[in-house]
Amino acid sequence: MLLKQKSYFTFLDQPWRVMILSGESDVIEADVRIQINRSLESKGWILQPGEVSRNVFVEQSVKHRLSNAATRELGQKSPDYTLFDGVVPIAIVEVKKPAVTDLEAALDQARNYAKRIGVQIVFASNGFTLKSQFLGSGLPLYLNGVEVTEFLDLDVLRRFHVQASNEVFTVPKEVIKSRDELIDIFAELNDDLRTGEGLQAGIPRFTEFANVLFLKLLSEKGDSDIWSELTRQKDNLLIDYLNNVAMTRLQENYGGDVITQTAIKNPGTLKKIVSTLNPLQLTDIDEDIKGVAFEHFIQRTTTQNDLGEYFTPRHIVRFMVRLLNPRYGESVYDPFCGTGGFLTESFRHIGQQSGFTYDAMNTLNHDTVFGGEITTTARIAKMNMILFGDGHSGVTQQDSLRTNRDGLYDNVLSNIPFSLKLPDEVLEIVSDDEFNVKDADEACVMRCFKSLKRGGSMAIVVPEGLLVNRGSRKFLQYLLQNSRVRMLIRLPRGCFAPYTEAKTGVLFLTDKGSRKTEWFYRATVENDGFDSKRNPVKGINDLDRILFSHNSQSRPEASLPDEVDISVVSVRNLESKDSFALHTEWNVDKETEYYALRDVAILKNGKSITEETTTEGTIPVIAGGRGTSPYTHGEPNYDGNVLTVSKSGAYSGYVWWHDEPIWASDSIAIKSKDESQILTKFLYMCMSLKQDEIYYRQQGTGQPHIYISHIEDFPIPIVPIEQQRTMLKDHEEVHAQFRRLEKERAAHRERINETIQSLYTSE
Repeated sequence: MLLKQKSYFTFLDQPWRVMILSGESDVIEADVRIQINRSLESKGWILQPGEVSRNVFVEQSVKHRLSNAATRELGQKSPDYTLFDGVVPIAIVEVKKPAVTDLEAALDQARNYAKRIGVQIVFASNGFTLKSQFLGSGLPLYLNGVEVTEFLDLDVLRRFHVQASNEVFTVPKEVIKSRDELIDIFAELNDDLRTGEGLQAGIPRFTEFANVLFLKLLSEKGDSDIWSELTRQKDNLLIDYLNNVAMTRLQENYGGDVITQTAIKNPGTLKKIVSTLNPLQLTDIDEDIKGVAFEHFIQRTTTQNDLGEYFTPRHIVRFMVRLLNPRYGESVYDPFCGTGGFLTESFRHIGQQSGFTYDAMNTLNHDTVFGGEITTTARIAKMNMILFGDGHSGVTQQDSLRTNRDGLYDNVLSNIPFSLKLPDEVLEIVSDDEFNVKDADEACVMRCFKSLKRGGSMAIVVPEGLLVNRGSRKFLQYLLQNSRVRMLIRLPRGCFAPYTEAKTGVLFLTDKGSRKTEWFYRATVENDGFDSKRNPVKGINDLDRILFSHNSQSRPEASLPDEVDISVVSVRNLESKDSFALHTEWNVDKETEYYALRDVAILKNGKSITEETTTEGTIPVIAGGRGTSPYTHGEPNYDGNVLTVSKSGAYSGYVWWHDEPIWASDSIAIKSKDESQILTKFLYMCMSLKQDEIYYRQQGTGQPHIYISHIEDFPIPIVPIEQQRTMLKDHEEVHAQFRRLEKERAAHRERINETIQSLYTSE
């Protein structure tokens, strides 16, 4: 849970007091319970004492509801929450403080209570993350193939209980399997709009389809009888009814910028769309599957565009909303909102916390979600907001890069447009007094950042280069100086196919303008949470085990999860123009003991030499390159059995082994202090294995460098010398054989050259 530095938050008409410790908000377990109460109530659970239909009992109060046998089993202890179906307990909920990020112990505690009273379903929550488990299988709960991360209503939870399974489908499996069929229907209608109307691919064609689909979905919600009237119209009256009756009524209800008159001219095309959609019951299809179908339609119509727009997959949207965790009473802004995925998911997420009073719904509809979109896709975002409950009035068609919304919002969620071409005037408009953005990608991130209030937070999708490229290091330094960067996540390639194959990442920061960054997490995920068949697998969602450890100001002491590549990055010399650097904690096994490299090795900078100052000879000079010597010298400063690490240039940090004599120039030479304890070759094998981690330690936005201070704490496993020799024995034998063959090859080539040369010269 991300709390701004205020003394009070208002949940409906009740102030929520927050303790301020050492300048940072610290939520206690009692405050988490308030949030859980709201979430349960929003799902229809009844917690109010004295209510006849009460079905949630807290702590000791449950003992008045349980059988005598179950009460005896509990003894003096009791669960935090017990959920009932009538007189039958069906689930246990255990609550922990937000600082408790590993919920396994809480689940274990819940399991203990559950076994005592005969319950099969348990939950554990720290206010940010909800974990579930079905005791019979030991697996998390899955609803329609998606892991449960929110409380369920009684009807759905009852299904898990009755079916005695961790997996429940509220939609028939055959419907889920027919996802491709639904996509094919959308594609067929897309073709009808192309051939029957000649509508331009992309936003124009998609908008026409979305207009009609909106009417269908609105009717399924029970909010309009327009669809049933539309289906009864004669073919030649369809377009007239749509333009002059349906659109007028919708504009009266939702405004003229939501629905516009159709561009469809052929009644047959409109009839085909209405007839095809009419028998479908789209709201019976699981939200994720409907979302996937919608994504496919958009992919087929808007793959090619010059606006840098990319549809954000729903599971990534949900992950980012959970990451940011916007609270009731806070505002959310997406300046590049497209079809409104982040806005609708934020609306749903915050709505879970708010309850259903008039004041709460008024706040949600008018003061919570805001978006901007340069194209007419803004109308699609408005439609989506209406279908999700409302809040459409906060969405505006605008050029967000030219629109000043500075300092207005608590949270920003967005997938910025990639690689736009912007005039210099726009770069100037967006630039901050402290920093001038150099390109469109930086401009989009800066616009998101500037729209935050002081203390605000944002999670945005960006090109990966903004997170790792040296050319973006100054901009990253600016963000680190003016906020608390929490996590940089590198996503796998293909997350946004077919729009782009470019690698992407997520930038997550908080405390704009009120804190600086001392350390942050860097994570690399190998998959986006799904396999090639879109089945859930370990991936981005496994990050939720550490997402909220940032509530503590200290570095994490516990082991980081093994399922993803994640490390802690220290920020050094943040205010320095020249010596600013990022230092990544080495990724090591917490159970293994290590030496620091400086304790077992001699590290020395090489003696710089240029080609002009060399003497004639064949000794290779080791400089800043990778695997090649720029020139040779007449004498060595190391006799071999030494490793070097390049100091400057694009490949600074390159680890290189040398059997033969060398002259170490623009490099760091490393030798073991005691070959009877640690082999120099063993040092090399360890460091070369961690080559990428060493590259991460490059510093400097112009010419990158690696210094001794960057690698002197490199972890060397404590391994007995005999074991080192055994590990390296076979390698050394093969390497020696290779060197012999190399010499034979060179001698053989020299003999061939002499023979061929003789054919060109006369005696």
